[in-house]
Amino acid sequence: MLQRRARTVMDETLVPRLLDKAAIDQAYPLVRNIAAGITLERWNRFARPQVAWHSPNWPHGMMTIQNAAGYILGLFHFEVRDDLHERRILCIDNIIVPNLPGRDRIWESIAGAVEHLAQTSRCQAIRAELTDELNPTDRDREWVAASLEEYGYSRDGVLGFKRLCAGPGANGGPKPDAT
Repeated sequence: MLQRRARTVMDETLVPRLLDKAAIDQAYPLVRNIAAGITLERWNRFARPQVAWHSPNWPHGMMTIQNAAGYILGLFHFEVRDDLHERRILCIDNIIVPNLPGRDRIWESIAGAVEHLAQTSRCQAIRAELTDELNPTDRDREWVAASLEEYGYSRDGVLGFKRLCAGPGANGGPKPDAT
């Protein structure tokens, strides 16, 4: 008797597809898997404006990586921007690649989709932003950074980030005068 081998991501054809309004909720389990604190409501508030309008001159949106059955296995946000030095630049962020067997194949599909988007949008460069919101216990951020470097990206510049907390002086900045 022949044993059937379960299909894995490594065996499947992966296809980049733009996320549309109808598929926003289908992407939520992937988002929740990486960032457990994001609610469905918060995901919808973020994703809906991203997929609402696509300018042919300055495209933006969410790109998914799907298998043949339509399951969303990875995603990223993209936007073509005008850059002072590079002119047209493709910016990507919110890169989600789950830690599962075949992760490298999902990443290859993301990298290929990014390159294709940049070329078809006539961009001179690609900028990828990494966030600390990725699960630090799985070293997701470091994995994505290493994968970017493997595909020819270099770390460039410094990204500053300041989380604003409630209340005066809560950020370590100047406190209001008590007078």
